[in-house]
Amino acid sequence: MSAWWQRRLGWLAAAVAVLVGAVVVGVVRPDVATVHAATPSNDSITVTGVGTADAAPDTLSVDFSVHITRSTVQEALDAQAAAVQHLLGALKASGIPRSRTQTTDLSLDRHYDDHGVVTGYDANETVRAKVRPLTHAGSVISKAATSAGNAVEVGDLAFDLADDAGVVRSARTNAFADAKDRAQQYASLSGRGLGRVEKVTEVVDAPEQPVGFLQRDSLLAASSGAKAVPLRAGEQTLTVRVNVTWSLT
Repeated sequence: MSAWWQRRLGWLAAAVAVLVGAVVVGVVRPDVATVHAATPSNDSITVTGVGTADAAPDTLSVDFSVHITRSTVQEALDAQAAAVQHLLGALKASGIPRSRTQTTDLSLDRHYDDHGVVTGYDANETVRAKVRPLTHAGSVISKAATSAGNAVEVGDLAFDLADDAGVVRSARTNAFADAKDRAQQYASLSGRGLGRVEKVTEVVDAPEQPVGFLQRDSLLAASSGAKAVPLRAGEQTLTVRVNVTWSLT
């Protein structure tokens, strides 16, 4: 074999050795990365806790619907605006400021007779008022319902809790205690311990409490001159759900 071929074979052997070394290094590196991903800093548990608290509602939400029918669009709009002003004036005179009233619906539709002929226009507006204190709710509703003749109707009524800060705190305390109890149980079952809290998120659920038909009728009795039955607000349940992440030791 010539010296030239010997030199070629030597270069080829050296190149193969380098490639084998590169392959070995490439195989070892993923093992190192996997070990790093399993470090204790990423070892945690996330648990959902639920807590509730009860309180007496302090607000009654009432929907007043104003309905006007006139022969022309402009007449319907003008009459509707006048009726709404009378409604808002009655609410203000009863101690309900404009800041606690809100228009929730507004519409203008054609009015048809039984033969499908347009005979006028219906203008509708719904005003939601938050009534408090509850001691005079029946009187407030009566005055507002009769403020514009027969144009005002009383719709949905629902109890609500305007000042819920203290109730939220109680429900939050109960929710966190529930989450911690669950997390401690899971950690114990897996032979681990709880470390520090790493993350907390919460959702507060305070739904309005609709007024039943019988109680609604008793509240509206004052508008016909009858004595209104005393308001029974009962209690409202507020729920807090927390998601808490603890590190494991």
